[in-house]
Amino acid sequence: MVDPARSSGTDNPIGPPSPQLATQAQLAISANRLPGGGVDVPGLAASVERVRQENPEAAGWVEAEIDRNLSPVERGDLARALDGDTAGATPPAAANDTAPNPVELGLDLTQLALDITGIIEPTPFSDGGNTVISAGRAIGSLFSGDFGAAGGHAVNGVLSAAGMLPYLGDAAKAGKVGKWAQTVSDAVSAVATNPALRGALEPALRQVKNAVDAIPQGAIDALPSSARDAIGRMKGQLDEFFGASARQADEGVYRGTVRGQTVELRGVDAVPTNYVKRDRVEYQALRNTFDSKVRGDFLRDLASDPAKVDALRRAGLDQAAIDRIASGRVPQGWQVHHKLPLDDGGTNSFDNLVLIKNDPHHLALTNAQRALVGDLTVGQSRQIDFPIPRGFVYPPTP
Repeated sequence: MVDPARSSGTDNPIGPPSPQLATQAQLAISANRLPGGGVDVPGLAASVERVRQENPEAAGWVEAEIDRNLSPVERGDLARALDGDTAGATPPAAANDTAPNPVELGLDLTQLALDITGIIEPTPFSDGGNTVISAGRAIGSLFSGDFGAAGGHAVNGVLSAAGMLPYLGDAAKAGKVGKWAQTVSDAVSAVATNPALRGALEPALRQVKNAVDAIPQGAIDALPSSARDAIGRMKGQLDEFFGASARQADEGVYRGTVRGQTVELRGVDAVPTNYVKRDRVEYQALRNTFDSKVRGDFLRDLASDPAKVDALRRAGLDQAAIDRIASGRVPQGWQVHHKLPLDDGGTNSFDNLVLIKNDPHHLALTNAQRALVGDLTVGQSRQIDFPIPRGFVYPPTP
């Protein structure tokens, strides 16, 4: 998607040239972070387009930093959204279509783990267990009238049974490796598309990862090259999936202070920022523009988008508050907050704004800013981890 060097004037494609651009990328991701995990790809694409228009010289670096913080599935979806290519995107479900069945995906992953364990297990228990599961799934599919699925489970059972036989077993497993990789890809994509499936599928994916990691290198080397490549792709997807989970687990909880008491703010990232105290004339000009125009425009934009209105309702705002927002006025008890302050390098871009509840959330962030950089004078700088709330309304639930 991105060639960072195209607009930087340098041949070095590694990372952004300044902390400010890295922060700008983090703000774009934060503005489009979904409450259940992942990102709103169309919204992120709109943010990238704004960066391209407002700061074309740095756009390549910002996009590269955004890419670095996305999963492979999200990167592909974002690239298609930016290219205007919807042919490769997941089509909307038909009216009589159903979402991925977590039970079926979970069983697929369980059998996959048993298959992989059977590579290194000298006893027939893994392959035997897999055969029994396939037989049960085939019978269940027959009773439900899904004859295609019944046939697929029956074939899988035969291959698992063959896996218990010397020599023939190794060939049977090698023939299933391509299907293993596709099953992992389907499960990871399902979680990326519907984060609610994570709780149902993550344990089974973890089981698969443990099985893959336990395969001796000698056993992998003995497989055909196509099977080795498929295992490598599968391992890469699993490492990325659980690496992203670990990063998310470490992010998103900020502890601030209000009236001497510790306040835990969930969904607030501590973003590495090179905070530079802004010239007061420049600051005041930006602040005047915000007060006279941008605040109202931002609020009206929220109220004009049905999806954002739904999010406002989930945040606890009633119809009277939403009507006030639609008129460009701040609802009582709330504030429009600059995620990265105008006092530093923040802008009046909508990606840098969030409708936030005053007490204790906005108070905690204001107190944090005062404690972190309140002593700086114009032109002074400090490298800090600055608290930045996700999304366009915070907190996302009461």
